[in-house]
Amino acid sequence: MVNIINSIFLISGKHGAFTGVPPSVMAGFVVVSTALIILGVYLSKKRRAWYEHSILTQGEIVEVSKRYDRSDRRGQHPIFFPVVSFSVNGRQFKIEADKGMSMLSQIGQKMQVRYNPENPYESALGESNIPGIKPSVFFALGAGLLIASLLLML
Repeated sequence: MVNIINSIFLISGKHGAFTGVPPSVMAGFVVVSTALIILGVYLSKKRRAWYEHSILTQGEIVEVSKRYDRSDRRGQHPIFFPVVSFSVNGRQFKIEADKGMSMLSQIGQKMQVRYNPENPYESALGESNIPGIKPSVFFALGAGLLIASLLLML
């Protein structure tokens, strides 16, 4: 590990032997990684509470948005995003899929929608989907940073 860091310093023009990362920097990394893990736990609990409080209903595809990937120069492989309409207490709400589908959905096709009864704009397509950032991102970043900082402390 030290040889790799010395090579990096050699390339960057630094002179002298690598003396290690200052403890204050490592302590900062540990604090940031712990904060990321705690944020992941908080988001996980919040998502679980939203899921338990949410209601599942039936929606209907009312339109399909067609888009193309940036790498699809010829436009041969469209991605379809269905727009689903659902009703709550006589009011209509619409939600567009977060993830595209490679096959065209039919207008009028039924889909499951999970929504927050206090704010139906907070909704997600599918039986088990939840809107928002997945906490696994914060767990992975926090764990990676924590492991890296602990290895550098040794």
